[in-house]
Amino acid sequence: MNVSRFELALRHGTAAHNARDFVRAEAYYREALAIAPNDPEAISLLGLTLSQDGRAGEATALLERAVELDPRRAVLRLNLAEGLEASGDYGRALGVLHTVLESDPANLRAWVKAGDIAQRQGDITGAIEAWNRAHDAHPGASTPIARLARTELGRGKPAEALMILDALLQRAPGDAEILSLWCQGLTALRQWPQLEKTAAAWCAAERANPAAWRHLAIAQLELGRPLEAAASWQNAMALSPPSAEDLAALAGCYLHALDYPRAADTLHRAQAINPDLPDLLSKLALLHMYYGRFAEAETCARRCLARSPQDTTALKVLARVRRGDLGDTEFANIAQTAQRDDLPIDSRIAAAFAAAQILDARDEIDEAFAACEYAQALALERDRLEGRAYDRQREDARIARLVTLQPAVTTNVPASRGSWPRPVFIVGMPRSGTTLAEALLGAHSKVLACGERPAMRRILHAFLEMDAAGRAPDEVTLASWRDEYFEGLPDISDALCLTDKHPRNLEAVGLITRLFPDARIVILQRNPVETGLSIFRQEFSKYWDFAHRLADIGHFCGGYARLVRHWQRACPGQIMTLRYEEFAADFEHSAQALVAFCGLEWEPQCLDYARSPRPIATFSSVEARDPVALSRRADRYREYLGPLVAALEEASVDVSTGALRE
Repeated sequence: MNVSRFELALRHGTAAHNARDFVRAEAYYREALAIAPNDPEAISLLGLTLSQDGRAGEATALLERAVELDPRRAVLRLNLAEGLEASGDYGRALGVLHTVLESDPANLRAWVKAGDIAQRQGDITGAIEAWNRAHDAHPGASTPIARLARTELGRGKPAEALMILDALLQRAPGDAEILSLWCQGLTALRQWPQLEKTAAAWCAAERANPAAWRHLAIAQLELGRPLEAAASWQNAMALSPPSAEDLAALAGCYLHALDYPRAADTLHRAQAINPDLPDLLSKLALLHMYYGRFAEAETCARRCLARSPQDTTALKVLARVRRGDLGDTEFANIAQTAQRDDLPIDSRIAAAFAAAQILDARDEIDEAFAACEYAQALALERDRLEGRAYDRQREDARIARLVTLQPAVTTNVPASRGSWPRPVFIVGMPRSGTTLAEALLGAHSKVLACGERPAMRRILHAFLEMDAAGRAPDEVTLASWRDEYFEGLPDISDALCLTDKHPRNLEAVGLITRLFPDARIVILQRNPVETGLSIFRQEFSKYWDFAHRLADIGHFCGGYARLVRHWQRACPGQIMTLRYEEFAADFEHSAQALVAFCGLEWEPQCLDYARSPRPIATFSSVEARDPVALSRRADRYREYLGPLVAALEEASVDVSTGALRE
């Protein structure tokens, strides 16, 4: 069939227009008009192109001319309404749409556009009414439903958005726009397992969609699997050129995984794209703080806050490196951030703890404790949203099971393949001095300080699952677990020991002695009232569910003390117990004893651990660079600590030493 030059130019123009290549589209439309100067469709399409290209002044006359030439064609009036909307003339645009709807009450595009304009004017009720009319007229159309759901998300009503999307998602399970909105709703509701399930299915069905991988990464990180999240971010970035935002998010995964070299490298890549990105600057500030570069950390935090005043990572870093010494304006910003209902709850929690630190530095104890209580109340609300809660009976049963399953080991086990350094597990209640012990050992030339490694937690979980299934690990399984523990470490060729200071490795001491007969266990004990208060004043990971109430902290201390006593009796010779107060009071002698216990020759630089270039990535990252000192903060908060002391006494914990009373 012959196609006229006019029709061909119009087709080419439409194709370029759909591809948003407005320059080529304009050229083709003008070519068509050179052939047929008064064709209403060509005039209208040219006007629409100019409007979408930001040339509203030129566009309006053309769009009006097209309607004059053919006033009965609804599509020409709709194009005019879109052009008037682009120029900000919402009143005339709505008037044009109403004329279309008078003759065609079921016109989908007219109702959708009427809703869009109402939303632009701030008339949310009118927008929802228009999109509902569109949906009523065309129940199978996804556009009005997507508009409704997006509006509900924007209004902070994710549950309503998911209700709107539910039926549509069942009808069109592969629609990328609907899936994206669904994942946004799940994220807002903090439904991480459901988000992971949805995103994983989306990735399997549409592996080339970077949005699907990004949503999967978010879920994996929130579920405590940062390395899997990093892999998903890398999959997303392999599908399109990585943005600075993508790289900053990937660096965040590496920070959570304690892989600081890769975090630093990834942040440097992001810097090359956008050195002023707030998320990049806040993560750089965090990394500088971990490495003891406090001036650089403060500079990055302030640069971030100049662009994003509510960035709570930067606020938190600034409060720490300044040791709470911030001015009234900065404090007001932090306090206001903690109270903002429109911010994510994690951000508000971090801001509240930062405010408490500033108030404590000002010696405003009543206000500081109130800020901690507010932060912990928010943390409890987050636990409620995500389905967590500290259960004392469940915790007691867990401790009893750990003791029963892991008796003392009396026989050696075969060595794992390869030549590995001796593991030194530094355990104790959080805030009991484990960071100090690792920093001291980490300054030794033959020690690789690894921080809070998650590897032993994964192995213990596999062991407990095997037991629940009625099976015991054989030698092949034990050997695979030993090798798994050493996976992912940096160069360890010169190391004689590596340290692992995850506090909950205490739960695995029996298994550790089976896997590593030459391992050393260092247990820190500290005044439990000081320890409990310090826990209450810090922003712990959301998985430390006992940390939000003083009474729960005291109860958890009791279970911990029972485990300590069990291992001290079951594993003589492999355990060294350090009382933090004695450790700090006679630091040089205690340091030499600790180094000798690990089978190492003494090196004087261990006393100068604060200058070590190795990262210290805990709440103590600032204090651990200071000379050793004892804290007496509990005396200042004494009147508030009744629930903690009562719980400790009920759990038979000595309130001076933290040891279990006989």
